Amino acid sequence: MKKLPEHDLRVALLSTLDHSPALGRIRPAFRHFAGSRIIERQVDLALAADCGTIACLVDGIGREVIEAQKRAEAAGVRFVAMQETRPLSGLVSAADEIFVVGAGLLPADEVVLKYSVRPSVLVFPAEDAVPLGYERIDAEFAWAGVFLAHGSTVERLAELPPDADVISALLRIALQSGVRIQPIEKRLIDVGRWHLDPTVEQLDEREQQWIRDHAAAASFAAPGLAVSERIGARLAKDVLGGRWARLPAILAGLSGVIAMSLALLGWEITALGFGALMAMLGAAGETVERIALAGQAAARRSALARTIDWLTDPVLAILIALASPEDTEWLRLFVPVVLFGLLRLGHRMVGSRFRETYRDRVALSILLLPAAFLGIVQPVTAVLVLLVMLSLFFAPTSGE
Repeated sequence: MKKLPEHDLRVALLSTLDHSPALGRIRPAFRHFAGSRIIERQVDLALAADCGTIACLVDGIGREVIEAQKRAEAAGVRFVAMQETRPLSGLVSAADEIFVVGAGLLPADEVVLKYSVRPSVLVFPAEDAVPLGYERIDAEFAWAGVFLAHGSTVERLAELPPDADVISALLRIALQSGVRIQPIEKRLIDVGRWHLDPTVEQLDEREQQWIRDHAAAASFAAPGLAVSERIGARLAKDVLGGRWARLPAILAGLSGVIAMSLALLGWEITALGFGALMAMLGAAGETVERIALAGQAAARRSALARTIDWLTDPVLAILIALASPEDTEWLRLFVPVVLFGLLRLGHRMVGSRFRETYRDRVALSILLLPAAFLGIVQPVTAVLVLLVMLSLFFAPTSGE
């Protein structure tokens, strides 16, 4: 991301107001996209644009506004919900900048951030955008829903009547004060990456693309991981923003507990199968969480997901040790510990497309299942140690 220029403060102005209210209609700012409301996605955009304060025009303080406020405050940013415009002049000084996003707008964040380096009004060709509800600013252009202006524009709001459309008025003032017009590609609308007051169908289509973009599933050089992450991406379509989003991680933890219990009871082969299930569900759950947290400035992985990530290797190492002959004593645990240590080292060092292979605990567990059944899990693990060690000598490192 480009480093934004220094300024005293950048204040965002968002809105949850609905200018076309209808009975039973969900206002655009409160519609859901990828597990979050549009107003929450606008908060994420404001945070990414380096805004130190977020002001939001509301006509009431409901659950939706409170959750948007929590999202901003979790990132350490002040959030001010305003039912009238008078407090805005106290938030923005002439030396500041004001970053305005229209109500119900779901833009392409990277495009907005690209043109947020200096004051500008983003526009589309009027002939294409006006029929879609975008506000015309002249014969040639329509406002795309985002602009950055000098804080001095806010001072002139006092000249307007109390019932004036604040955002539209600020737009006109910014244009009159000489803020440059920045045309952006109409293709953003055509390919569904820029929406104003989107329909449910448009949001569903864009959400599917969002999931594909942020799933970042591993290649089939790591087959177990590739399958698991694709399962997670598919599951994300149904659980984002819901109570079931953490289900894969919970099931992964439960599988780990069952695996350890079965191993201690002498069912080592079945235990290793549950170990493979733990690794698969853990990878799927990590994918769901990665998609859910994408775009959030203050996002952190859950404690459960981090715990599973760190416990998977120790659990599998213990399962392998318990499936090894008892007369090998300390070698039972030493060999698998060396294997997992080398795999973690390989994932950090190797820079080729096989990097994710070192992270594939699903394929590793499945590979060791028949070895455990035949009673040769320890020698097979030792051979894997040798193969991984040799690969580290010949694989290109991430710095090459």
